[in-house]
This record gives sequence, structure tokens and C-alpha cells, in this order.
Amino acid sequence: MTDYKLTIEDLSNAIKNDEFLFFYQPILSLETGKIVSAEALIRWKKDNGELVQPDNFIPYAEQTGFITEITKAMIPRFLEDLKKIHQENNTIVLAINISSKDMIQKEFVPDFLKLVKDSGVEYSKIKIELTESSALALSTECLMDIAELKANGIKLAIDDFGTGHATFEKLKKLPFDTLKIDQTMTSEAMSTPDGLTLLDHSINLAHQLKMNSIAEGVETDTLMKYLMGLGCDHIQGYYISKPLELSSFIEFINKKRVWDIMKHGQIYKTMIDFIDWERKVYSCLYMEGGNARIVAFEPEDSPTGKFLSEVSESVEIELYNELDTSYKKSYEIAKILLNAKSSGDSDLIKKLLPDYFKACAKVSTLLQKAYSKECQNGLLKNTSFRK
Repeated sequence: MTDYKLTIEDLSNAIKNDEFLFFYQPILSLETGKIVSAEALIRWKKDNGELVQPDNFIPYAEQTGFITEITKAMIPRFLEDLKKIHQENNTIVLAINISSKDMIQKEFVPDFLKLVKDSGVEYSKIKIELTESSALALSTECLMDIAELKANGIKLAIDDFGTGHATFEKLKKLPFDTLKIDQTMTSEAMSTPDGLTLLDHSINLAHQLKMNSIAEGVETDTLMKYLMGLGCDHIQGYYISKPLELSSFIEFINKKRVWDIMKHGQIYKTMIDFIDWERKVYSCLYMEGGNARIVAFEPEDSPTGKFLSEVSESVEIELYNELDTSYKKSYEIAKILLNAKSSGDSDLIKKLLPDYFKACAKVSTLLQKAYSKECQNGLLKNTSFRK
């Protein structure tokens, strides 16, 4: 990292001279094999053509508080870039990094929402990223502002996960919908068993929190395949693309490349979801005491139900139909059982329990069959990718 001796005047002049710009790093969906979003990464391009990396000026801007001025100046540029991108592909979601110093400004959220409204850009096509440490340090007032952004349809991501000290309890209280696993964790994952364990747990944590997972710093085919098998939702890194200037990014997405993927990771997550749901139902049936909380029924758009509505792309239609029928049967019996538990009808529980476990066993068996077939298809083609 070059040792830049900066002043506030240097940064102020850079804003006046329009020297700050965004590069965009594509983010790949491991469910569709398509580029679905990108992260806006700020760069400083001086008049002489020198490109200054953010590590050489962002820490100073954060330290002095001038970062808020840079953010104010760059949000309109971000929105204009997004409009240009949407002229080519209006499905792309763009993420912008926001500092904790931005969030404590009372006018930040209302001003941001007004700029978005005036730009004509869809709120749902914008994602705001806050680092893990910044997210954990948010005050109650700031959390209310964050909630307002979410209420307007703006997506929210915790960036650099793994560099702070977030716990499950802390994370579930935050209104974020995406967990971005820091590149230090992903880059070290393949070198040690502990690294793989941490990565596994991070992907699973995001899933348990009903958050989308994005693994940053993916630079190899091997790591991409491993993440695919875990059921990671998205990846970002040099294996897909380095950060690109706006024109190059538009050219990149216009190629409409589709990466070959497998569904085994998604099936794996569904297997875990179903077993966990079956366990909760079973536990509730045998809870003692009037205060026992009856587990909420799984909605149709939950992970297992959602998967069953899409799995026909991955397995034979006959297997899908059988799986769908068995899943619905286990779900309907579970509703009757839990209602019987609530009303104290133990005779009905005893009568239906064998049917319930038989239906659950059938779902588990069929999911395992679908998983095995998907893995086999990849191995027979000497690759972990669908052709």
C-alpha cells in the first residue's frame, strides 16, 4: 500500500474535480448461474491517470469524518450508473458501501430515500452494505433508520462477516437480509480443516437466519465448487471477475454468460431444513406443560417449500411429483397432530403418529435420492458442473 500523505483539501478537490468513480464487481448466483448483482467499489482516478486504491484514502476519510462528504457526492453517481446499467439489464441489483459515520447523520436516510425516488430507480434494485463491526455498533435510532430503508424495499447486507464478533443472538436482532462472508475467511478455507469448518458454519448461520449468503474473495474453481456444495447462495471474487469500470461492467453483463452449476448444495440445504422441521414437530408433540410453544407451521415459501416448487429443474418429473406429494402429506398430518396437541387429544396423536413418520421418512428418502442423482450426474461428466 502506497503511503499517501493526504489532506482534507486533497479529498475536497477530488470531489470538485469529479475524480472519484465506481468500479463494479459482479456477483454470481449459485442457484441460477447468472450475474444478478454487483458491488460498487470506489476508486480515485487523478487527472494524471493514476488510479488510487481505496486503502490509500478511505481510512483517512473515515478518521477525519470526511467520508460523509464523499458519500454525499457519490450517491448521485451511483444512481446514475445504476440507471445506465438498467438500460441494458434491469434485473441487476447494485450494492453501495455506507460508513457508520454516514448512518449517524440524521439527514442521511431521508436524503438517500429522496435521491432514490427522484432518480426513478427501483428501491428493490439497491443494496446498502455495512461492515459487521459497524452493524453491531448501530444505536437504536440508527437501527430504526435502517428499518426504514428496508421498509422501502432497499436490501441490506452485513459486509466483511467474520472480522467482528457477531453472535447469533446479535445478528437475528438486526434487520439485514444478506450476510457477506469476508474474503479472509474464504481465501483461507481450503488450507486448513478449521478454515473449512468456519466457512461451513458461516453459510449455515446465514441460512438459519433466513439471510442470503455471499462468499467474497472467491478466486479458484475449487472453492466455487465447494461453496456450491454447501448451498451458498452467491459468490464474488476474481474467479468471476475483477472490479470493472462502468463501461466494462456493462459489456461484461451484456455477454449474458451463464455459469454451469449443480443443485446438490440446494438439495443439501433442503434436507437439513426438512429434518429440522420434523424434529421441531416431534419435540412439540412431547412437550409438557400448558406454556409449551407450538412450532409455527412452515409456510409454502419457506426454504423447503420453495425448493420443492423449483426442484423439477434438477430431478426427473416423476421424482418431483412423488416428493411433492409426500411433502404435502407430512405437512398436513403435522398440522392435525399439532392441533391435537393443543386441544389435548392424545388418542388422535397416537393414531396419526405412524402415518406422520412414514410420510417424513418418504420425503427424506426422496431428497437423498435427488441429492445422489445430482452428484452422480456431475461426476459422470468428470466435472462438478451441469452441462
